[in-house]
Amino acid sequence: MKRPKLKKASKRMSCHKRYKIQKKVREHNRKLRKEAKKRGHKKPKKDPGIPNTAPFKEEVLREAEQRKQRREELKQKQKLDRQKELEKKRKKEANKKDVSEGKSEKKSATERQAKSVQQVGKNSKKSLCSELKKVIEASDIVLEVLDARDPLGCRCPQVEQLVCQSGGVKKLLLVLNKIDLIPKENLEKWLNYLNNELPTVAFKSSMQLKDKTVQEKKNTKRNHVYTELSRASLCFGSECLLKLLREHSTDKDKAIQVGVIGFPNVGKSSIINSLKEVRACNVGPVRGLTKCIQTVHIDKHIKMLDSPCIVAAPSSNPLALALRSSTEINAENMVDSVDTILKHCNKQQIMLYYNIPDYRNTVEFLTLLAQKRGMLKKGGLADTLGAAKLLLSDWTGARVSYHSRPPAVWNLSPHLSSDVVAAAQQSFNLQDLEEDNKSTVKASKFPNQSSSITFQSPGFTDGIIEDELSEEILGEENMEPEEEEEEKLLMEDEELEIESDTESMEKKNNRTANGKTASAELVAEGVKLPAGKQVDMDKANDLDDAYDFNTDYM
Repeated sequence: MKRPKLKKASKRMSCHKRYKIQKKVREHNRKLRKEAKKRGHKKPKKDPGIPNTAPFKEEVLREAEQRKQRREELKQKQKLDRQKELEKKRKKEANKKDVSEGKSEKKSATERQAKSVQQVGKNSKKSLCSELKKVIEASDIVLEVLDARDPLGCRCPQVEQLVCQSGGVKKLLLVLNKIDLIPKENLEKWLNYLNNELPTVAFKSSMQLKDKTVQEKKNTKRNHVYTELSRASLCFGSECLLKLLREHSTDKDKAIQVGVIGFPNVGKSSIINSLKEVRACNVGPVRGLTKCIQTVHIDKHIKMLDSPCIVAAPSSNPLALALRSSTEINAENMVDSVDTILKHCNKQQIMLYYNIPDYRNTVEFLTLLAQKRGMLKKGGLADTLGAAKLLLSDWTGARVSYHSRPPAVWNLSPHLSSDVVAAAQQSFNLQDLEEDNKSTVKASKFPNQSSSITFQSPGFTDGIIEDELSEEILGEENMEPEEEEEEKLLMEDEELEIESDTESMEKKNNRTANGKTASAELVAEGVKLPAGKQVDMDKANDLDDAYDFNTDYM
């Protein structure tokens, strides 16, 4: 058996090591002294005090002592004030906790009021509709921007009818944006179909535009750097659109106002940026990024008005709401929106595009997509909501190449009349427009028919105008005066109850100070308590001196 050690290991170090440490410490101190000398740092001089020969030495010392005492008293007073404030805060918090219990109904009324106030703000449907109406009223020419992948789904009959009611004063022009995301044959068919009703311009907005301030700085430095722009950053159709607008502006002395309208993520702000060749408007994949009117001067004769998106009506097709809704879709409805999109597409094409195996339902598709993209939660679980959000942003943005086919037979839209169509076609030179569209189609690059997903269009998407707001939306946004009066009365009742609770708390504290608890006082008054809740007077007095952590401890 091995004998245990009787002594602990020695903590002594060798002389070599000790001398080495001392030497390093001396070098370090010398270095610090040198740096201090360079900075001009000197040691603070010691106060020599009052010399004995100075006159009135005792009086000066007495005054200094009095000042010191005053400072200490002030510190003590401030400390007591802080403690009193903390006690008040604790009492208030305790009262709030007592009042909050059992008042969920009254809280729901205040929450409804808060929601109504938020809805009246910039993000509310009413404000978006009013801003859109202002743009239509102020503009001479209205450009309705359509997504080339689903042109019919991007058309709003209510807005087109509102523009055409001006009696030929306002001109309506269709702009088919994102033409680089559909096959060439499909684009030509859509141009022929839409030109039968309203003049249509094929357009592809430019990407990677730089801010105006950056360009100005570069010009001041005179750094002429010419970089070859990629095909994605080039713009097609801008010359054709500007030519049409300038022809219309020659008749008028002042600059014409061109309003740009459309559903979210169709590329309204991108078109203005492409015509201006500067990032003048905010652009992003977020729905409803533009909240108010923004004016951009293209040149002396043309002034563009960027407008908020058209609000889709709640009664619209579920597919239209999934793609054209003005706000982000909730987590609950996200899977349903993806389900509606997948039902309107060919299953094999979806599997080939996203490179995933066969799936039985939407949830399985989202799990496979999340695993493919590496979107995993804790424990290796697939993030289906994240995958759904990704898919929706791809379909509303400019990533997925899908196309819808125009109807086999052209029929005049029910919201348009033959006189309106004739007036719209006469206001613009259609022959020049066709030639310019052909040149843009030749210049731009298109995906193959096989790589693009075939999509079944739901048709026109109904929109909401300010006059046609539903009673539900108005009821949520504008509360009736009777409801407001009721809520005011509820708030007054809450305040009275808070006051009564504070008074009761003060009475309890006074009773405990006299050596009696509330229950003990009831016994003294002659009130009979239940058998299991009889109070012992000695125990009650002992409990008064107990330390309450909820109120006294901080």
